[in-house]
Amino acid sequence: MNNKVMEIVETKLAPFANKLASQHHLKCVQSAFLSCMPFMIIGSFALIFWEPPVDYTTLETTNIFYGFFKGWSAFATFAGPFLELVFTITLGSLSFYVAIGIAYFLSKSYALKAFIPVVVTIANFLMLNSSLIDGGLSNAFFDGTGLFAAILVGVVTTEIFRFLMEKKVGSIKMPDGVPPALAGSFEALVPVTIMILLTGMLSVAILNLTGTTLPSIVLTIISPLIKFVDNAFGVSLIAVLQQVLWWFGIHDTAIGAVISPIRDANIAMNSAAYAAGTAVADLPYTFTAPFWWVFCQIGGSGCTLGLAVLLLKSKSKQLKTVGKLGIIPALFNINEPILFGIPIILNPLWLVPFVLVQVFNAATTYIVMDLGIIAKTFIEPGWNMFAPIGAFLSTLDVKAVIFIIILTIIDTLIYYPFFKAQEKQCLAEEEE
Repeated sequence: MNNKVMEIVETKLAPFANKLASQHHLKCVQSAFLSCMPFMIIGSFALIFWEPPVDYTTLETTNIFYGFFKGWSAFATFAGPFLELVFTITLGSLSFYVAIGIAYFLSKSYALKAFIPVVVTIANFLMLNSSLIDGGLSNAFFDGTGLFAAILVGVVTTEIFRFLMEKKVGSIKMPDGVPPALAGSFEALVPVTIMILLTGMLSVAILNLTGTTLPSIVLTIISPLIKFVDNAFGVSLIAVLQQVLWWFGIHDTAIGAVISPIRDANIAMNSAAYAAGTAVADLPYTFTAPFWWVFCQIGGSGCTLGLAVLLLKSKSKQLKTVGKLGIIPALFNINEPILFGIPIILNPLWLVPFVLVQVFNAATTYIVMDLGIIAKTFIEPGWNMFAPIGAFLSTLDVKAVIFIIILTIIDTLIYYPFFKAQEKQCLAEEEE
């Protein structure tokens, strides 16, 4: 039975997952999001300082935190305009930067000179993801609500530009000796003109026919997928798929490339909602990037932080050495030394706990957040932030830190019997 399952995964599932992970459009989208991480982190911290999580006027003056939150509120009032500007230009404009990033990385993958496709993407984004209000451009869909439309704009713009350039549509050949930048701009003049005119007409047509904009339409279409993923069953299914593939040696980016746009869009929309005054309990989404990195992958894929501690105490020299090598990276969600050092990958003994702990963390965290026991995430602390600190920064809820500690203890208990079995095997080998 086990051999049959392994054969199906190796011959059917693994090739598909590898092909999905190497699909260049998905890789370019993922690269764009990863490159925008500094903007997400800077904007998140600006939001923290701009919007104190507790209104000091609701506290008793005898409360030990009264003075702290009163001072925080005074600072937020003083620096509010600056912090709001930083948030709006960074995380609040994430869709804009993602569209640029996709155009850049996709152009590079086709060996195109990236400057003109990027500029055309900016123009198309402004026409499709924005609208004229009182003579100015609206940035209402520059944040997470416009991300899916931004992905569409970045991919389609670059692909159409590539097609027109390869077919030499309206190509103007300049004489030798003309500076390359000038020659390149004239060569792209007709394709750029065609694209700008088509996009402008499309934008006006969408507005006249539907009374709304492209991002609203795309968000409406994509919302069933978001709802399918953003629930306890959805996050559990993702955890199972990711861990089974990882156990076969297929990196979790195979799944991450597909779900990361949804996670990143959700955290951006949560941040925008919080900045607009929405209470933490009423934030729209639970499944976000920090939900996944901080709570569902404590110590890396498979939640191996507790296992790393067990390895440090092992009687086996091999396992103890792996623990010494793996404990520091595990604190920052990097666990390849543990996955390949024990090894967990392709080791039948470890398949069940490797899948089980992540499913348990994902489902439990979703339920606890959905019930309002701990706050939902709306800050992006970074994927490699130490879990307890990341839990507080992403939610601004002290209870989240306690919850992380509880999860880590339970993860350790799940791993313990399998760790002892592995230790017994290693000790026997070392005695020989």
